[in-house]
Amino acid sequence: MVKKMLDFFLKIMQKYLPAPLTIAWLITLFVSVMALIFTPTTPLKLVQYWGGGIWNLLTFAMQMTLMLVSGYALAASKPVHKLLKRLVRIPKTPRQTILFIAFISMLLYYFNWGLGLIAGGMLAREAALYHKDTDFRLIVTAAFSGIIITHGGLSASVPLLINTPGHFAEKQIGLVPLTQTIFAPQCLFIIIGLVVIIPFACLLMMPKKGTEVIADPALFADAEDEIAETVVDKKSLSLGERLDRSKILNITFWLMGLTYLISYFAKNGFNININTIVLTFIVAGLICHGSLTKYMEAFGKGCSTASGIIFQFPIYAGIMGIMEGSGLVIMISHWLLSAATPKTFELWCYFSSLIITCFVPSAGGHWAVQAPFMLPAAKALGVPAWKVAMGVAWGESIWNIVCPMWALPLLAIAKIDLRDLMAFSVLLFVIGNIITIAGILIFH
Repeated sequence: MVKKMLDFFLKIMQKYLPAPLTIAWLITLFVSVMALIFTPTTPLKLVQYWGGGIWNLLTFAMQMTLMLVSGYALAASKPVHKLLKRLVRIPKTPRQTILFIAFISMLLYYFNWGLGLIAGGMLAREAALYHKDTDFRLIVTAAFSGIIITHGGLSASVPLLINTPGHFAEKQIGLVPLTQTIFAPQCLFIIIGLVVIIPFACLLMMPKKGTEVIADPALFADAEDEIAETVVDKKSLSLGERLDRSKILNITFWLMGLTYLISYFAKNGFNININTIVLTFIVAGLICHGSLTKYMEAFGKGCSTASGIIFQFPIYAGIMGIMEGSGLVIMISHWLLSAATPKTFELWCYFSSLIITCFVPSAGGHWAVQAPFMLPAAKALGVPAWKVAMGVAWGESIWNIVCPMWALPLLAIAKIDLRDLMAFSVLLFVIGNIITIAGILIFH
């Protein structure tokens, strides 16, 4: 049954799924048509909404870019690379390999989605080189599977955002502590369920022996070059070049960052937000690389993996501008929320999030769209703000497993086609929905 479903999705994805940028623009056109049909928006106003909205996510896009690139820089360091090479040698059989990589992926994404994307891609690459009897498509799928728990982890953008002073809804809901969101019983139940079940679901998708797709080692010929250290004659270096490679300057940099983080957590407790997560990974990256110039080299390479976010975020911001300006997002959510009760409100927040995230694949981005009209409705029904936030967050998190935009960095590292990855991810998406809906219903 599972194999037949997998074959069906493989054929569909390989035949019909276009590139991520094409998908983003097709969604823009689709949303535009919906706005023209279902709202009083004129073509000129629609273009104005789009053009005005393009720049609305620049701050958030920068935060997400830094999250990704700082994760990449850390993952690309020599200590982390050595650790990954050792880790892939632990499993001995194809089944053990898939299961092991999926569990490691869950751990990586729980700590930081940027680290998960990049280290997961590198882990998949190393595993493909070492385990030549394991289907490469499934290795990459297992490495990507952890993204499904992103918004229940320590880098969850919505919970972190509403716990960050100055967030746009602070006057309405104040600061919502993480004990009500990612450390609450509901979230822990969902995370544990996903961590336990998703890796074993990956095993169900293993192809029959003899039909595996094995990675071509030539694709990764440059893998070692990415972290290889260039031998430099220090006597030939200029004063400026010596300063660039100075271990003392590097130590003062990360020491200042570490001191700030220690003082922050001493004062605020384990009260993390987007900014502290990014700074933590910058500090860790500087420590692992050992010099400013080495860190900047890794950071620069990481920027290339963030090209999808940098270019496509404005496109999705434009979609958000159309939906918000035309009133389409309110109309869609009202269709879903019209049947909601205090007990089912979070579930409807989740379903509406699943739909809206198709058009605005950023939890922080579509939280900014949904919160203004969902929070007043929740207040009227007596529903706490954390339920609205987590309903939205989990909808985006589960969708991530089939979202082309978030797969871009991993695909660039693993050098695999998007169609192959998405075909495997669809089944994980179905399972993720079942687990999350169960958690919301049990802890309503």
